[in-house]
Amino acid sequence: MGGMGTIHPQNDFDIYTDNHMLTLALLRACIAAGVKGFFYASSACVYPEHLQQSTYNSDSDSDVSLKEEDAFACPQANAPPQPQGLYGLEKLNTELLLAQFKSPLDIRIARFHNVYGPGGTYMGGREKAPAALLRKAAALTLLSPSDRSVHPDLMHMELWGDGSQRRSFLYIDDAVDGILRLLRSDYTCPLNIGSDTSISIHDLCTRALECANIDPSAVEIKTIVDRPVGVGCRNSDNTLVKATLHWAPTVSIEEGMRRTYTWIHSEIRQQLEALPEGAAPRVSFVQQLQSSEVIDLSSNTVSFAILLPITSRSKSAEPSHCLENLEKFAKSLIRTTRDDLVLGEPFNGGTTRFEIRIYLAVDHDDDYLLLNRPEDLLRRLGLTNVKTQICNHPKGHVCALWRDCARSAWTDECDYFVLLGDDVEMLDNGWMRRVHDEFLSLAHGRQVPVGVGCIAFTDTSFPGMPTFPVVHRRHMDTFNGEVVPDIFINQDGDPFLFQLYRRWSCSKMIDCRVSNAIGGSVEARYEKSHAKGWTFETLDNAVARLAETLYIASPPTITLDIVVPCYRVDPTLLTRILELDAPPTLSVMFVIIVDDPNSPNIIHLERLFNHRVDVRIRVNKSNLGASASRNRGMLEESAADWVHFLDDDIVPDPNLLFEVEKVIRAHPTAAGFVGNCQFPVACTMFQAAAHLAGVTYFWDIATKMDTDLPWGVTANLIFRRKNDGVEFDLRYPKTGGGEDIDFCMLKREASIKSGGGQLEPAPKVIVTHPWWSEGKRSYWRFYMWSIGDGALVKRFPEATYGDWAPNTPEAAVVIISIFLACFLQNLTLRNLLDTVMGLGIALLALLVANVIHDLYRYLVRHPERMRELKLDSKFRGGPWLWAALVEGTFIRIFSECGRLRGVVTRKEWDAFGRRFDWFAGRWGKGPRNEERRNNVERVALWLVVWGRVRFDTITVRAQRCLRSPTQPNPRCWCGLDEHDERQSATMADISQ
Repeated sequence: MGGMGTIHPQNDFDIYTDNHMLTLALLRACIAAGVKGFFYASSACVYPEHLQQSTYNSDSDSDVSLKEEDAFACPQANAPPQPQGLYGLEKLNTELLLAQFKSPLDIRIARFHNVYGPGGTYMGGREKAPAALLRKAAALTLLSPSDRSVHPDLMHMELWGDGSQRRSFLYIDDAVDGILRLLRSDYTCPLNIGSDTSISIHDLCTRALECANIDPSAVEIKTIVDRPVGVGCRNSDNTLVKATLHWAPTVSIEEGMRRTYTWIHSEIRQQLEALPEGAAPRVSFVQQLQSSEVIDLSSNTVSFAILLPITSRSKSAEPSHCLENLEKFAKSLIRTTRDDLVLGEPFNGGTTRFEIRIYLAVDHDDDYLLLNRPEDLLRRLGLTNVKTQICNHPKGHVCALWRDCARSAWTDECDYFVLLGDDVEMLDNGWMRRVHDEFLSLAHGRQVPVGVGCIAFTDTSFPGMPTFPVVHRRHMDTFNGEVVPDIFINQDGDPFLFQLYRRWSCSKMIDCRVSNAIGGSVEARYEKSHAKGWTFETLDNAVARLAETLYIASPPTITLDIVVPCYRVDPTLLTRILELDAPPTLSVMFVIIVDDPNSPNIIHLERLFNHRVDVRIRVNKSNLGASASRNRGMLEESAADWVHFLDDDIVPDPNLLFEVEKVIRAHPTAAGFVGNCQFPVACTMFQAAAHLAGVTYFWDIATKMDTDLPWGVTANLIFRRKNDGVEFDLRYPKTGGGEDIDFCMLKREASIKSGGGQLEPAPKVIVTHPWWSEGKRSYWRFYMWSIGDGALVKRFPEATYGDWAPNTPEAAVVIISIFLACFLQNLTLRNLLDTVMGLGIALLALLVANVIHDLYRYLVRHPERMRELKLDSKFRGGPWLWAALVEGTFIRIFSECGRLRGVVTRKEWDAFGRRFDWFAGRWGKGPRNEERRNNVERVALWLVVWGRVRFDTITVRAQRCLRSPTQPNPRCWCGLDEHDERQSATMADISQ
């Protein structure tokens, strides 16, 4: 569409040229394709201006009504037609052109008179008068009473001209009806499709205010006489169309305005809801809506500023080598921009033309380049728009050179800023047009102002990394001419820009390639210096600043980085994660930290995924362990708001990321979320025993607790990235054990201290974890886990409790100590044998007591707990269940042994007899009391079992002693002196 903000004399030549070329191309294509019918949308602007200069005469009750034959009415004899401007002339010429093709084409021509209605343009300079006035009226309804009292000048309506100019306006439904009737008719000449009832612009303004329920007398009408106003009066004569098509408009101007207002008001309300709360953003938005724009199509030149730091210093090459690199770059720049510079791009009814401006940055002490050699070289190659900056910064501060160049280009009002290096070679033609199109596409698709975004080239030397970004002038305006903050020295500036606009899903890497000879992922000519912590405060401040200028309280896109520590390096397993679909409002990046630098699969993995901008593969220099790998992914490689930790062997649910977005939006202040980590159905004895031993209980804790979870396993764990100093503690074993609990509890504590939320369950964020080692029997993993998680007793004393009854390994230590002390009192071989036998019986009794107790717990006290486990049907009862329960006892004891070993290894003697509450008090004292009860019952059961075994043993010994009273045995194994009469009597009693 094009209202008076676009169709005015300054744009005449561009409008005529572009419209006529487009129509000719379309007509040629239709004829070549054998199209039978051709409908042409002409305009009332074909009518001569001299017929439309008069205004409404109230005395004669006359108005200017234009008949179809008036298009060729001339002010004097032999004069050519004089339509309204070159826009009208192009429409009239095309009508004449189409008349020459009536034989191959069935022509229909409609001359439209100001079509309006819902769905039409209502701002930006291309809107018709009804939409413009309705928008301004709707804007006034956004003002609160306090806004009106503080800003009384806002209660006005802007009119172009004095408001006396008259027009007729046709509602969209009537226009569609007229088109359909025309297409079904056999009429081939031009025909008016318009309303024959005109109205002044001033009266139209009154109608708009009435639609908004605003008293027109309360609003000041501000006329702007220096804006385009068009002809004085225009109305459609519908005599011919009524006779030919039996058509007439049915929607009055009042009804059409009411319907259109409803739609425009709803559109504006949606924009208002996206603004931050408060009067300032609302008032600024109203001011924007109250003014109409004038578009100048002739000024569509888009300038690209090439920001190019250059140095002759090199560790190995001669100074002249830098000019060789510069020449190679310049030739590639000419080769890849030639078409864009010559042809431009049709856009908005005109042609967008491109230009290049090169901004060189040279160090103040680079004597070789200070002789103006770089600029001379570029000018000889035909690149004349060059400016050289002499910069005084420490060596290697490339980002400072970028800032100087960008500031100069910003002062020169460049449109795009391309951050490059002198050793870069451009590889693909048409990149300027492509970058420009991508920014326009982002504005349209993401509903953001034009210029919001960051476009990166594909760096063939560092695939997947946005090393050479392009930003728009809007970025420079937002940050007062600073392209990147001064925290950046020579690294991280480009990913900073990419991550900044990622918050609005406005970061994109295009397939236009560049090649970086030096730097990137390999060694550079300077010492690389990373900006520490830029992904936190620096990035957060920039996001907040950008949100303020966009009047958006928070970015609409959630950024999530999935961090996967990977030792197996199995591309098949990782593909299941890397090919997850994500909703459009969730920006996802995958960070794979390879912890086996010698894996032969690394090359294959990089070949598959390194080209993707959303996949970052990093390889540790040595095997550091899962915790160190997660720390690297979270702190060094991620810049998102949220981090999702996954194991490298899990199978994610296809809707995983959709559920992640839902749970984050439902709990935006949460510290993190514990996902649901399922195991396949336990089909083997060992798998069932692992469930029954309780070592898998917390893997699906998200399905068992409603809120405020104590911790979750890192196989499926989501946390908010904050600069709170919390990371995975490397004091825990590399193989895992306790580090996840430690991390979760500290993260939750830090979140609550800063006013955030707690750890929430995410039961629908589902992954399936395979059984370790393909389900083969191994207790070692559980043992090693327990060595680590035993350290939690000292680490979090507030979550521990005392237990006077020892657990199985502690009881075994006590038993061994007692027998050892007894043996030390009588160091004889016989006593040694007796001690070993007695100790064996005692420990065996302890094991039997644990087995019996576990059978009792699951079969008698809590049979319902087995129903919650994913067990094969054969483990639901009978001997298979009993056998699995027995093995589960061994797994539990093995885990407790590892915990005790950790306590001894760390010399945490005061942790002996203390337990860590795995629920951290969330379920009150219930879990603690149950654990205490279990240990008491096991000890009591052991005393019963051991006492019975001991009693039987003493009985047997006593009978043996009585049968051999004269045998020279100073002391029986049972502890009785067989030569003592009193003891002999006692033996007899026992025997009986």
